[in-house]
Amino acid sequence: MLTRQKWTISMITFLIITLILPCFLIAPVLAEQEKVSIDVRNADIRDVLSAVAVNMDKNIIFAGQSVRISVNLQDVDAETALDYVLNIGGFEYIDDGSALIVGQKNSLSQDFYDQISITKLTLKYITSDIISEQIDVLGLPVKKIVLENNPNVIWIQGLPREINKIKDLISMLDSSENFTDQSGETTLLTPLTMKYIRADQLNSIIVEMGLARGIVLESNPMTLWIHGSSFTVSQIQAVQNNVDIPENSYSDSTSITPVKLIYLTTDEIILILNQLELDVDVLTFEKSLKTLWIKGSAEAINTAKDIIKKFDIKDYSNDKVFFVYNTVNITAQELENRIRNLNLNNVDINYLNYPQFSKSLIIQCPTDYKLFLMSYINELDVVTEKIKVPIDYSNEPSGRSYLKNRLNLIVDLTGIPSSSFKITNSVSRDGGHYYIMYLEETPENIKLVKEYIKYIDNPLSD
Repeated sequence: MLTRQKWTISMITFLIITLILPCFLIAPVLAEQEKVSIDVRNADIRDVLSAVAVNMDKNIIFAGQSVRISVNLQDVDAETALDYVLNIGGFEYIDDGSALIVGQKNSLSQDFYDQISITKLTLKYITSDIISEQIDVLGLPVKKIVLENNPNVIWIQGLPREINKIKDLISMLDSSENFTDQSGETTLLTPLTMKYIRADQLNSIIVEMGLARGIVLESNPMTLWIHGSSFTVSQIQAVQNNVDIPENSYSDSTSITPVKLIYLTTDEIILILNQLELDVDVLTFEKSLKTLWIKGSAEAINTAKDIIKKFDIKDYSNDKVFFVYNTVNITAQELENRIRNLNLNNVDINYLNYPQFSKSLIIQCPTDYKLFLMSYINELDVVTEKIKVPIDYSNEPSGRSYLKNRLNLIVDLTGIPSSSFKITNSVSRDGGHYYIMYLEETPENIKLVKEYIKYIDNPLSD
C-alpha cells in the first residue's frame, strides 16, 4: 500500500514538472521577438517584402507595380521593418490572416475592401463622437461606426497605417488630465501649417524639447496636428516661428538633425562650429541648453557631429577656452608639430581632415594661458628660408610635357607660383629619358607639394 502511494505521488510530481515547468521555460523565449536586419541596394521590393514576411510567418500577395529600393535596417522587429519598406515604396497592406496583401492604397481600398478588417477601439474618458469628429478633421480615409447606446467604443475599418494614426489620436486625446480645459470644454486638435520645413521636422524638435508629440499625415506633410491647452499651443507656435523660416527651407539634399550634448553647452559648441565656418546652420532654444539642431547636407551634418563628439568630453568641461587658429604661412599639421616640440602642458590641438593641406586648428587651453600660447604661435607660423629640392620626375620620351601638366595641377592645388618650379632637360646617366621637376620654396611648402603629389598619384589612398 505504501509503495502504491509513493508511486502515485511520484507520478503526480512528474506530471506537474512535465506540464507546468515548460511554461516557465518557454515563456521568456516567446516574449523575446526575433529581430530583423536588412541591408540591400537597388533590390526588388517584392524580394525584400518576402524576406520580412518569412519572419512574420506570413505569405506576400503583391498587387502593385514593383519598384526597386535601397534599405539599411539593423535589429528591428519585423513589423517595423515591414512599415519602413512599405513607406519607401509608397504601399499599404491588408493582413488577411496567413497572408499580407500589398498594393497601392486606392487599389487595396477598391479591390480588396471586403478583406479590410474592422477594428474595435475602446475609449475611457472621451466619447466616440469626439474621436469621430477629429477623424473627419484629419481627413483619414476610414469607415467608422458610432453607436449612441455605447459611446465609449468606436469601430474603424481601414488600412493598418490609418488605424495606427487613429490609435495615436486616441492616446493623445483620451486622457483624464488633458482632455478638458478649465472651461470644461473638450480640447481638440490644432493644426499648424508649415511654410518652409516639413511637419515631421518640427515634430521631432518639439519632442526633443519635452513638448507633446503631434500627428503628421502622409497626405499632408506640411501640417502638424497638436493637442493641448492654449499655453501648450503657444509654446509650439513659438518654436515654429523660430525654425519655420526661409533659411531652413526643405529640400531633398538638406535635413535637420538634433544633437544632444553631455558636457559642453550649446553656446560653447556654437562658438567652435562658427569659427570653423562649416556649411551648416545651428538652431538652439533657451529651454534646451544641452540640445541643438543642425541643418545642412548629410555630409556637412556628419562633419559637424564628428567635431562635436571630439570636443563634448569631460576633459573640456572645466575652465578652458576653445579657439580656432588659421595659419598664415604653414599648414595645420606643421604648426601642430612645432607646438608639440615645445612640450607645453594643458594644450590640446585638433584639426579637421587633411591637416597636411588645411590651415585651421582647433586649440584648447586654460583661459589665462591663451595669450601666452598665441605669442608662441605667432613666432612659429613664419616663413623659413627657401631651398631647392627635386619633387617629381618622368622617364618617358614626352616626360617634359607630362611634368608640365602635373606642374599646372600642383599650382592650382597649392597656389604656389609656377615660377618656383623648374623642369630640367633629360639628366639620364645612360642616354635614356629622365626629366626632373624641382621646386625652390620653403621646406614647409616643399613638404606640402610632396603630399599633394602622393594624392595625385593615388587619389583614393585614404
